[in-house]
This record gives sequence, structure tokens and C-alpha cells, in this order.
Amino acid sequence: MSSEPIEWFDIPSVLGRRAASILGLSKVPIVELDDSHRPLILAHLLALDETDRRLRFSYALGDAAIAKYTGSIDFERDSVFGIFGRDDVLLGVVHLAELNQPKDSTAPKGAELGLSLDANMRGHGLGTLLFQRALRRARNEGIEMLFIYTLMDNEAMLRIAHKLNMRVSNADGQCEAHLRVEPASTSSMVREFVDEHLADIDHLFKNSLGQFRKWAEEF
Repeated sequence: MSSEPIEWFDIPSVLGRRAASILGLSKVPIVELDDSHRPLILAHLLALDETDRRLRFSYALGDAAIAKYTGSIDFERDSVFGIFGRDDVLLGVVHLAELNQPKDSTAPKGAELGLSLDANMRGHGLGTLLFQRALRRARNEGIEMLFIYTLMDNEAMLRIAHKLNMRVSNADGQCEAHLRVEPASTSSMVREFVDEHLADIDHLFKNSLGQFRKWAEEF
């Protein structure tokens, strides 16, 4: 897996960095994933070791179960965001999965968050950034409650939950964290729009750079 220094994720242009600074955005472009990224998501999850699979899914899922989960992601309903390293390798993924609720339900519209990170990329705040990106989408999509279900020994996930001011409860080794989401605003809509375009530009830049490197090596 990639062990590139965290500086690799800085937006590559001065204009990009300046725009990110002015708007209070992350320097880490986070790309929205779609059905075409399904094989990359699968490769990312299969690269997790047994411990990380347990922390991500609450069970140490086998390869077949992970493939089934990846194949079941509904990109029309849910939102999935990722951070790319070199050569189109996903280093982190967050899945914002809308909860199935009866049409006549009076319960707040809810969604669940699931996060996975490359082991080499932990400790740099990328998990928090991915969660914040998902939170912006949830807010703009009218999600009213966000949930995280995780194990009590998943300290990294619980730290993120506390950073986001989520309320945490636990029982029988399991934790539930929830957050009431603020309604969308003009500011939140504009911020997400800028986020998306900066990420698209950066991802295009990385792809072009990767293709150039391959060409140079072959030459």
C-alpha cells in the first residue's frame, strides 16, 4: 500500500490552496465515488487485514462477504466519498448509507456512516475529513440524524465521533453514536459545490501525472 507523505494530498495549484484557505475547506480533495469506482472500493476493502475488517464491519468479514457488500452499494441512494493516492489507489472511503424507513414514518430521516482507512494513512486526520465531507452531504440532502455503529475498542472511530460532537452510548461491547444534523443553508450548499469541483480538478491532475510517469518509465 502507499506510504506517500501526507503532503501528497495538498491541492496542487496555488489557486486551489488559496481557494481552500479562503473558504475554510480541507487541503485534501475528497472525491465522490460512483458505480465506476466499485472495483477500486473492493480492492481497498480487501486490502484491510483481519483486525481492520472487524473494526470496519464489527465482524472480520471474509473476501466473499466484502465483495457482496461492495456489490450492494446503491450509488443512486447513498453517497460514497474517497481519498486517492497515486495510481488510482483508494486510501480512505466513507459510506453515507441512508436508512430504510417506511414512507409513513414520523422518525427523523436517518443515515449511517461507515469508514475505512489505509493503515499507512492513519493519524493525519483523514478520517475526520471524510466524515465531515459526508456530514456536509447529509445536511444538504435533508438527513436529520446521523448514526455510527461500532465496537467499544474502536478508539479511532470513537475519537472522530467525539470530534463531531456526536452523542455516544454503549452496551454489550457495541457503541452507537448519533448526531442531529442541521438543516441545509446557502452556505452549506456553496461549500459542497466548491468541495466537489476542487476534488475533481485534483483527481484529474493526479491521473494525468500518473499517466505521464508511466509513459516516462516506458520511454
